[in-house]
Amino acid sequence: MKFRNLFWALILIAIGLMFLFSNFGWLDFHWVSIWRMWPLIFIFWGISILPIKDFMKFVLVIAFIALSFIFFNQITEPRWSFSIHDNDWTWSDDWDEDDRNSKRTFSYSTQILTVDMDSVPHKALLKMDAAAGKFKIDGETSEMLSFRKEGDIGDYSMTANKVDGKTHINISLEKNPKVRRVKKNNVEISLNRDMVWDLDFDIGAASVNMDLSEFKIDTVRIEAGAASLEIKLGSLQPLTYMTYSAGAASLEVRIPKQSACEIHSESVLVSRDFEGFVSKGDGVYQTANFPEGTNTIILKIESAVSSLKVERY
Repeated sequence: MKFRNLFWALILIAIGLMFLFSNFGWLDFHWVSIWRMWPLIFIFWGISILPIKDFMKFVLVIAFIALSFIFFNQITEPRWSFSIHDNDWTWSDDWDEDDRNSKRTFSYSTQILTVDMDSVPHKALLKMDAAAGKFKIDGETSEMLSFRKEGDIGDYSMTANKVDGKTHINISLEKNPKVRRVKKNNVEISLNRDMVWDLDFDIGAASVNMDLSEFKIDTVRIEAGAASLEIKLGSLQPLTYMTYSAGAASLEVRIPKQSACEIHSESVLVSRDFEGFVSKGDGVYQTANFPEGTNTIILKIESAVSSLKVERY
């Protein structure tokens, strides 16, 4: 059997084995770790097209799977540790229980952050590292931005600086070496409708729901690992430009029927559902009213393994 016929089977087997070993207590592996694994897709894919014999490809894949086990066993608080001494290697349970527990936290807390609204509405850039959890943008605030977090992931930090008349807001998770396992991280963000917004999100293994239909959105940039995203865009700006780059993720975008939309899709191994679009070739899709619509939405999508859906409402 040729290697390319087993490509996706090997990826699923690798992930399944990690979960199985975690259930037996041999490895500490969680859903949140999957987003870190999406580069394996490119590794296996690269091996599949190497100009070498299939036998050597199988050897390389097995080697990478073994290295992945060791790698995750070292970074996710392993129950068993791997060590090499005097040319001998051993598996040993030499982790102290109290030491392991001291690195965990299940302390739930609520965190609220806000950015005050200026007297004169202007433009703002919201940049955020979403990491893992559930993230939601929905609802209006009289402040420039309001942020609410519930969970045990730790606290977020937020800075706001004005550059050339534009407010740059950065939200990121504070580093906490004691946090290894997270049970809950729910984030809700509300924006001011009088602002013109640029959004820049780096997303790991997260579920993201953005209802942006009532906001003035200039640009949206999203980089995702293994994430699920639902985004609803509006028609309050003459031009909205969205770029989306992902490894293994699902994306659903809703756009107004009166908007003219063009999709540039540079994707492989992708399930596409572009409702109301006509293919123009070379990965370009357009609505019938492009470019005569009341406003224009440009979507640029680059992904490896994803489910992509764009529908009109």
